[in-house]
Order: sequence, then C-alpha cells, then structure tokens
Amino acid sequence: MKRIAFIANIEKDPDLSFTKELIDFVLKTGCVPMLSGDAEKCVCKGCEIAKSDEIYQLSDFVIVLGGDGTILRVAGKSSVYDLPILGINLGTLGYLAEVEKNDAKEAVLAVLNGKYTIERRMMLEASVYDGKKTNKMLALNEAALSNGVFSRMIEINLKINNQYVDTLRADGVIISTPTGSTAYNLSAGGPILKPDTELMAITYVCPHALFSRPYVVSGNDKIKISIGNGGSAVLTLDGQHTFPIKNGDVITVGRSEYSTSIIKTTKLSFYDILRRKMVEVRK
Repeated sequence: MKRIAFIANIEKDPDLSFTKELIDFVLKTGCVPMLSGDAEKCVCKGCEIAKSDEIYQLSDFVIVLGGDGTILRVAGKSSVYDLPILGINLGTLGYLAEVEKNDAKEAVLAVLNGKYTIERRMMLEASVYDGKKTNKMLALNEAALSNGVFSRMIEINLKINNQYVDTLRADGVIISTPTGSTAYNLSAGGPILKPDTELMAITYVCPHALFSRPYVVSGNDKIKISIGNGGSAVLTLDGQHTFPIKNGDVITVGRSEYSTSIIKTTKLSFYDILRRKMVEVRK
C-alpha cells in the first residue's frame, strides 16, 4: 500500500474540486492519500492527516498540484527526504510540472505501475555570513541578489573559488541552476542550461556596463558575492524566501548535497518542453 502526499494550491484550484477528484481517484487505486495544509480541506474516509514534515517523511511520493511555483515551495523539504515529486500543471506555464490537468490520472497510474523515470535536479545552498553567524538556505532555481525596494544600483563584488573576478554596478545578480536557467535567469538574458548538467550561471541584472556577459561555472565551484559602497540589498531564494543583505555580509553559493527528484511519465524531452513553452509565451 503506497502513501501519496498531496500539496494543493488554493489559487490555482480555488474550490479544491480537482484536488478532491484526484484524491478520490487515488483512494480507488487502494493507496492512502496523505494531506496537509490546504489539502486538509479535502479530508475524507481513507485519508491521513500529517504535519508538514511528516508528510514528506512518511509518503512514497508527492503530488504537487499547481505549477512550478508550487513545486519550488516544496522542493527544499522533499529533497531532504529524497521524496520524488509528480507535478500536475494547473497554471499557464510549467517546466517542472509537465503533466497537464487532463492527463493527471493517467500519470498517477503510470507511477503506480512503475512506468516512469526520475530526473535528479541539482540544487543550490546559499549561505550568508554577517560576521557573527551563518544562515543557510536551499534553492532549486536560483539565488538572486537585488536592490530590494530601492531603485538605485548596487555595487557587486564577485569571487569564484576565492579568486577575484569583477566589481560591477547593477540592479542585481542571479546565480542559477540548470533547472532555473529557464526562469529569472532567462528573462535577464542568461544562458539556457540542460537540466541534467551540474553547472551554475551567473547573470547580472541590468548591469551599468558597455560590455557584460553571463558566466557559466562548474557545480563544484564556490561563488562569493558581497556589496560595496555602504549599500543594502535583498537575497531571494526561488522567489519564495528573502534575506536582507547589508554592506560587509558575504554570500556564498554552491551546489547543495541535496537534489530534487522529479517524476517523469512522458517521453517529452527538455527541448520539446522548452520549444512548446516558449511558443505558449509568445501567444
């Protein structure tokens, strides 16, 4: 008997009608749905309610209903427990949640019948040292340093493996994984990286320079960033978590020991999805 965790998105499924429909379907397969957060509103006979951490610890895989943003919210905890994610896209654009709503039941059956593959996606660990303590955070897409609420540029000092690279004034800088290369990094003019590579892209946001190009570095490298001129900034992880940065703080970004496991039930390649999604964006 498999336990299947459900993560719902009240914005994409306002009355949770589709979430409830899929929970009922899972019950009919003889599996046990595990509910937490918004999904608890769909509780019925045969379901189990679990605390936030328990749902990742006790289930066999997790169904995330929403879109890429919803997956980013759960990637950190699911990766710690090596819990695979099946993403059901209820939004408009999804690279990680590649299963469309109409194909959800078929995808669940494919997983239960063993007809799937697992893609492991590199994650980042970002740490901030303020001279006294270090705060660490995980990200699947990117760690982005920005000027926060102020419109003025910040002075960014960049080192790779403790070797000085550059000092540049810009609105910010993005350090992206291959998974995140098609997100904020792409919008900022950064390179597209194949998801199964272990690389990082460093892309400046609106640099004040005649010539500025992104860097692509190894996943084994350590990237250090600090800001100068007495400025302040904000570090954002996957658009979900923010951390204030002040002059003198040192941000270190590198590959995390954890990775996100994405369940694939289709034969679509990365390039198929990229081409299809970019066409959708242009419409």
